[in-house]
Amino acid sequence: MNRRQLAGSFLGAAVFSAVPGLALAQARAPSDRMKMPILMGGDFSTATSRLAARMAQSPAVREFAKLEITEQAAVAQAFGARPGAAGLRPDQAAIVAGLDAARGARFDMMYVEGQIAGHRELLALHRRYARSGSDPMARGASLVGVTGIETHLFLLENIKRQIA
Repeated sequence: MNRRQLAGSFLGAAVFSAVPGLALAQARAPSDRMKMPILMGGDFSTATSRLAARMAQSPAVREFAKLEITEQAAVAQAFGARPGAAGLRPDQAAIVAGLDAARGARFDMMYVEGQIAGHRELLALHRRYARSGSDPMARGASLVGVTGIETHLFLLENIKRQIA
């Protein structure tokens, strides 16, 4: 990356951080209404996974969390957003706060159960976007995402059995 590209990247990051909600406003453009629930679900998954990567007692939970953070960043990019730009719904923020207060085996189970519920929600959203979304790149991400989410649900159910 040359200096001009690097400076442009820093300038873009500065604008997004200096003007709260700019990325959110862009993501909420009328043609992208179907994207917002997916992006918010990804931000929820990322927020809880950041906690789990740090706080989980189970190595399987920590590894899944790291995988999820990376994957949700890629989904956000494919949807034309940056990770964290969509934010959380109030119910999701409450879950994150509750998870942040949990410890040990209780934390691990709360995280896994939250991921299962969140992945089920994302599965339905990605199926719908894959059928009728307006952005071809995001539709492709949703098509691939459906099988990825199904795989994650399988992994999460197995992790849940291990830690129960």
